[in-house]
Amino acid sequence: MKFSKKFFITFLIFSHLSWANNLPDLGEFSDQFIPPYQEKMIAREILYQVHSSPDVVQDEEINDYLNYLGDKLVSHSDTPQRDFTFFVLKDDSINAFAMLGGLIGVHTGLFISADNESEIASVLGHEIAHVTQKHLQRVIAKQDRDKYKSIFLLALGLLAARSNPQAAAGAMMASQAMNVQNFLDYTREHEQEADRIGIDILYKAGYNVGSAIDFFNTLQKGSRYSSSAPSYLRTHPITSDRISDISDRLKDYPYRYVNNSNYFHFIRGKIRALYSNDNNIKIFEKNIKNKTYVNLEGEQYALALAYLKNKNINDAEKIYVDLQKEKNPLVDNLKIDILLQKNKVEEAKQELEKLLIKHPFYRAYVYRLAEVNLSLGNYAEVQEIIMQYILKYRSDPNLYKLLAKAYKGLNKDIEYHENMGEYFYYQYNLKDAIVQFGIAKNIRSNDFYAKSRVESRLKQLQSEQIMLEEGRKK
Repeated sequence: MKFSKKFFITFLIFSHLSWANNLPDLGEFSDQFIPPYQEKMIAREILYQVHSSPDVVQDEEINDYLNYLGDKLVSHSDTPQRDFTFFVLKDDSINAFAMLGGLIGVHTGLFISADNESEIASVLGHEIAHVTQKHLQRVIAKQDRDKYKSIFLLALGLLAARSNPQAAAGAMMASQAMNVQNFLDYTREHEQEADRIGIDILYKAGYNVGSAIDFFNTLQKGSRYSSSAPSYLRTHPITSDRISDISDRLKDYPYRYVNNSNYFHFIRGKIRALYSNDNNIKIFEKNIKNKTYVNLEGEQYALALAYLKNKNINDAEKIYVDLQKEKNPLVDNLKIDILLQKNKVEEAKQELEKLLIKHPFYRAYVYRLAEVNLSLGNYAEVQEIIMQYILKYRSDPNLYKLLAKAYKGLNKDIEYHENMGEYFYYQYNLKDAIVQFGIAKNIRSNDFYAKSRVESRLKQLQSEQIMLEEGRKK
């Protein structure tokens, strides 16, 4: 079922509610309304939606880049130990939003509109500040108990959209009518606090703090040619007072020149070519011809991917030859794409093995080498490779799915269902994880160790399910 954007819209509304800078610390008080265990439960339900949604970008290069950037900023916040999860939503509108549980969503349109990494970092820093300052919890703490229950039930009720979208939409509208208008009055003060803290995070992480103003100016220029302002301006209102306040704050920070790496521009190019409406070959060709691009190499890379998408292998290969000098993992991966489209599978395999020596923890290479070996029937080789990486990336569902495929090829049924169970578990789909471990438990086998391992894990998951169900009742 297609992911309901109303779900994100509603959390977006509730994630940008304002509060005055001079409020006392309400951390413990707000926790009485949404205890940490309930916040984690809500986050888990949202992540289940994220992992199963076709509207969320499932691309390891893009996601690893965003999480690297986000983690770098979080490490310079006042709660560096807090867990955050960043994800990209396929939507050409310019937006980003924070939700309960340290979840931050970014629209593809935000990457497309940004000119450099510092601008993206300025937006992420702002959203991180919303989370670290517990803005949503503060607002809920100020409401009476009935309104709190309405908000909390809305957060959970919307998750029913997968099975009963009409009922979920009804719950959303009823709760919005009661609560949203009251929240919107605080937006200005809330945004100012996120600006102040976000700028400090940005500076400490080594970025150009002036990017905060640069990005707002870019958005405002763009809105002059449109009948409506970008969604980021609507959910994060930019007034002259707010811009003046940001400008005054920037005076406290020395000027810093930041030499943004081309990696951002390649990620931006990939998003434009594969995950947005801005994927027209003629547009990329025209931009390069007229030199109307943000970054030449990023534009060339986008064009190469667009060529490959349209099976123009020779044109893509010509661009790859020009880009080789970049020494960029994304460019190396472009070569793999070209080899596979030429059906040179063995050559692609050899190339990936070399690349993993150079970049041993680049997950895109790990996935691709496993997939290539699976296509060649090298199941034992896939097992050996993936087992090494699961030790480092224990919560990566894709690794378990690849390992399950290898065990399927090796006719190891218990291990196949065991790893499919882990795949579902790390996609936050506890129900299907339990089903898979139940199947594995019931398979006849003389392997006492495997049977014991599966039974023990099944009991763990069943206990976790009971705890979650009890949590929902509270």
